[in-house]
Amino acid sequence: MLSARLWITIVTAAVANAVSLGVAAWLLDGFTLTLGWWVAAVVLFTVLSVVLRTLALRLLGPGWLRVYTIAGGLALTALALVLTDVIVPSPGFDIDGWGTWAVATLIVWATGVAFGEVDHHAPASTPGVSPDTRAAVREGDRRAS
Repeated sequence: MLSARLWITIVTAAVANAVSLGVAAWLLDGFTLTLGWWVAAVVLFTVLSVVLRTLALRLLGPGWLRVYTIAGGLALTALALVLTDVIVPSPGFDIDGWGTWAVATLIVWATGVAFGEVDHHAPASTPGVSPDTRAAVREGDRRAS
């Protein structure tokens, strides 16, 4: 069973993703997002982000958390957006043009980074990295910074 804190983390991440996808769609002409598909896109994007992040951290290890946050985070955000774009029907969620893809990825990634900073006290059961691992990386392993 999931703890109350974990539920708060999941809901807060979904809200952050909803805001970032909404802002990107509002600002960018090449980004189409309809209200009906917005919820589906947010849920799918949130799940994909957690799964991709968890896989990347298991493959690379927690010592590379800072590198992951910048370069890997951008790549994983773009990948989650691509998969969301492929899965959600085009009339409801569609991103067209390289410039739109680049700016949308930056907007969504930056929101994710901001969320990560706010939610750095996530419980150990949070998929990805536990608070203890984050603290150890912050204090002891500065190789990647």
